Amino acid sequence: MSSAIGVLETRGMASLVSAADAMLKVSDVEVVGRHGIGSGWVTAIIEGSVADVQTAIAVGEVEAQRYGELISSETIARPDERAQAAMPHGISPMDQPGDQRALGIVETQGLAPLIAGADAMVKAAAVDLCGWAFIGGALCHAVVRGDVAAVQTAVDAGRRAAAAVGTVYATLVLPQPIAGIVPLLPASSGDPARSGGALGIVETIGYTTVVAVSDAMVKAADIEVERLSIGSGGRIAALAVGSLDAVQAAVATGRDEATSLGGLDGAALLPRPDEMTMRCFAGALNGPRVSTARRALGLIETRSTVGLVRAVDQMLKAADVEYEGSYKVGYFLTASAIRGDVGAVRVAVEAGAQEAEKHGELVSAHVIPQLYGDVEQRLLHR
Repeated sequence: MSSAIGVLETRGMASLVSAADAMLKVSDVEVVGRHGIGSGWVTAIIEGSVADVQTAIAVGEVEAQRYGELISSETIARPDERAQAAMPHGISPMDQPGDQRALGIVETQGLAPLIAGADAMVKAAAVDLCGWAFIGGALCHAVVRGDVAAVQTAVDAGRRAAAAVGTVYATLVLPQPIAGIVPLLPASSGDPARSGGALGIVETIGYTTVVAVSDAMVKAADIEVERLSIGSGGRIAALAVGSLDAVQAAVATGRDEATSLGGLDGAALLPRPDEMTMRCFAGALNGPRVSTARRALGLIETRSTVGLVRAVDQMLKAADVEYEGSYKVGYFLTASAIRGDVGAVRVAVEAGAQEAEKHGELVSAHVIPQLYGDVEQRLLHR
């Protein structure tokens, strides 16, 4: 066992990666763990001698504040093995050599600006899009690799494109990243992806809204909802593919639907998304794409577990409906779904909404009389 561990916590992944890279370069330490507790707070744990860990943490504190927010740091000498065994931060040892190419990160608030930024990066320079992830607090990030000039060009282009859609939280370019930071980075996606056409993103607050938006989009235009994807902080996005005209019409409809439900967070339209963008964010899911007639769908979303449980109980008692499942989006938002005849579902949702308001915070309640079959294949609550 090493004689000390160091704990460095930041808000934002660009900040954490930059700090970890600096710590590993200045001292003989290694990253032995990472952990996230939500709200964009992420932690890296390093190991080494007391002197090395102290030196590394001091450098990491300074570096973290250049790209985000330093939350806390601590050096623990002679940590007890029992305490370390109970900690949730362990990571698997690296099973691949570190990529020595320059590294770039664009970090945004929300998924819509991130996808727009990532697509701009791979189109602006010869870089590889190496994956994306979210860490809570509405923050998500994408990583690119290439030579230094290409990564700098790509990150500059990505920042501009993302800022045109939403909020950029941080960007980072590491000309010579050390191999030891690899466990902190998102894994590359191996999903297959369709090519051509356009990609549309409508990002909402809450699961209820994104299901309603997806249904409205596929009914408004000849598009397919490729997937529903979490963007962190209660945000979830519907990603639609099709011809440019169809996707443009679908995004416009989706924006209107989300606005009417009070849950629009952002939207973007990519006329010719790069193949790497599609593979990273919109890899095709397995399963047939067929329309099937289903019973009406009712959704209740709350910020209180007690309120949600009481609402579901009341819905099942108020009408002849069946509980289908629940889905937690984040930021205290959880939705539950019921199925049944349209009239029964309307009665149940109305009763459930009234019950939820008595026992917690009702976020939204919605009824879709006939959900389009393509959306059925993308629902996350079952």
